[in-house]
Amino acid sequence: SPIQITLPVRQLVEFLRRAGSIDNRFTGFDRANEGARIHRKLQRAAVKEHADYAAEVFLRGIFAYEEIEFTLEGRADGIFTAADGVTVVDEIKTTACPAADITPDFAPEHWAQAIVYAAIYAAQHELEEMRVQLTYFQVDEELILRFERHYTAQQLQEEVEALLAEYAPWARRAFEWKKARNSDLQAMQFPFPAY
Repeated sequence: SPIQITLPVRQLVEFLRRAGSIDNRFTGFDRANEGARIHRKLQRAAVKEHADYAAEVFLRGIFAYEEIEFTLEGRADGIFTAADGVTVVDEIKTTACPAADITPDFAPEHWAQAIVYAAIYAAQHELEEMRVQLTYFQVDEELILRFERHYTAQQLQEEVEALLAEYAPWARRAFEWKKARNSDLQAMQFPFPAY
C-alpha cells in the first residue's frame, strides 16, 4: 500500500529550502504579534486595490510521488485576480533585514511556499497559468517590496514534484522508522504474569 503523508506546506519548504545564514524571521512573542498585525494591515490594503482579494485561503492538495501520496496543506496569505485576468498568490513576509538586502533571491523557501499554494489552486480551479507574488514589509523602514514570477500550471506542477522528489527519502525513512517502532511495541509483552 502507498505511504500516505500529510505535511504542512511551510514545514516542507523550510526543511528543504531554508538558507541557514539568513534569519529573516521575527523572533520573540511581540515580534510574532507585530508580524500578524502587519499581515492584516497589508491584507486590508490589498482588498482596496483588488476587489476579489481573499485573505488566509486554506488550501489542500494531493500529490503522488512514486509510492508516496502527499497531502500538502496550508494557508495562502492572499489570492486575487490581477488587472490582466491572471490569478495571483500573494505571500506576505515581515522582516527586519535591511531593505537593500531584500532581493528576489532573498529567501528561496518563500518562493517555494507560494509556488506550492499556486500549484494546488491552479489544479483545483483548472487554471493554465498563475503568478506568485512575494510581498515583503521591512519593519524598521516601513517599506513594502514586491516581487512577482509567472508560471504555467505545468511549471507549478513540476516545481512541486521536484520538492517532493527531494523530500521523498526523508519521508520513506520516517515511515520505516515508525513502522519498526510500532512492531517493536507490539512485540513487547507485559513482563509479569497476570494475577
